[in-house]
Order: sequence, then C-alpha cells, then structure tokens
Amino acid sequence: MVYLILETRALDEVLKLPGVAIWAGSNVLTELNHQDLVAKGFNITRFGYSVSGLDKNELEDALETIKEHHPTENIWVQYASPP
Repeated sequence: MVYLILETRALDEVLKLPGVAIWAGSNVLTELNHQDLVAKGFNITRFGYSVSGLDKNELEDALETIKEHHPTENIWVQYASPP
C-alpha cells in the first residue's frame, strides 16, 4: 500500500501503519525530517517540491511518479479540502 500525504497533520497517523510506502511533498516533510525517518527504517519518499493536492496537474504528476515506482500497488491519497 502506498500513501500520498498532503498535509503534515496526516503524516503522524500514516507513520503508525506497518509496511506502507509513504510519499510526501516538501510542504509536508523537510529534508532533515525525511533523512531522520529513513534512518529509522520508514519507507518514505520526499518530493523536492510541494504537493498540496489543490492543483490538479500537480497532483496528477505526483501520482504518475508514484506509479512509476510502485506499478502494482494501490495508492491512497489524503483528501485535502480547499482553504
């Protein structure tokens, strides 16, 4: 299972799930936080750009990238409501 996390508040919840792959944008995960989580054994990937889910093209690009790396996995996307 792969999770695309769009907001910081959701990251803590998904980190509790065993055996999942997590993807998040730079708006959710700093480079330092990412390195720390990888060192702790989490399967987490950080986009070098923000992925908020509010821009359809941005979201589609992120999903295509994830599909390239996880072609047989279901991708769960956190819903982000407009502000």
